[in-house]
Amino acid sequence: MPPTKHILRRILDAVSAAPPALLAYALFAIMVTLADFVVLPFAPASFRTSLVQYTGWGASGPYAFTIFFAFQLMLQRQRRGFVRFFGITVLLLIMITLGNFDLSEIDQPNYNNPYLTISPWRRVWTIFIPVIWIMLLHTPGMNRFCRETPEPNAT
Repeated sequence: MPPTKHILRRILDAVSAAPPALLAYALFAIMVTLADFVVLPFAPASFRTSLVQYTGWGASGPYAFTIFFAFQLMLQRQRRGFVRFFGITVLLLIMITLGNFDLSEIDQPNYNNPYLTISPWRRVWTIFIPVIWIMLLHTPGMNRFCRETPEPNAT
């Protein structure tokens, strides 16, 4: 078997063995990041400014950074619990903390600037959705997946 075919097979096997919650998170993070960095720059300015009050300035927030760690969880068998906590959970907790801070600023004047406007619905994007992902990524199935297992064919 050619080396590239062997590497591709190993990647596909690792991704197919990942828990559904991790696959869903990786797909969600990819979609949000693509929307934020590829689609939104071409959207009308009025549309982009209307989204800021709901998502904050960085809609993809920590998701862009956690794509790497989600795939690392799938492809690496050692230290999965460490990667899950410090690579994904901590970044989501930072987003929740910043979301709480934003909501404490909700009554501040915005001077008719859409980038300073904070919607009460922002808590859905900055708090509720990250909490749901943290809960899904710390289910018993994910905990079993994150236990260290020996690398196959490690010599």
